[in-house]
Amino acid sequence: MFELAKQMAVAEDVNERQAQHWIRIMGYIGQVINSLAKSFDEAKALDYLEKLERMVREAERNPKKSETA
Repeated sequence: MFELAKQMAVAEDVNERQAQHWIRIMGYIGQVINSLAKSFDEAKALDYLEKLERMVREAERNPKKSETA
């Protein structure tokens, strides 16, 4: 997931706001990995992954929203 977000952030056709959105997703992925590495809590991990999934779906679905937000 991190690599996908990185590819989206540096894609040639991405504008600055979209890139920032994908970079935020990369940061969140890093936080999730760090949290999982410290102490594995399956319920918490599933919550993190669901939030991450929503963030990625929003970024893919609403590129114009990312431009103005």
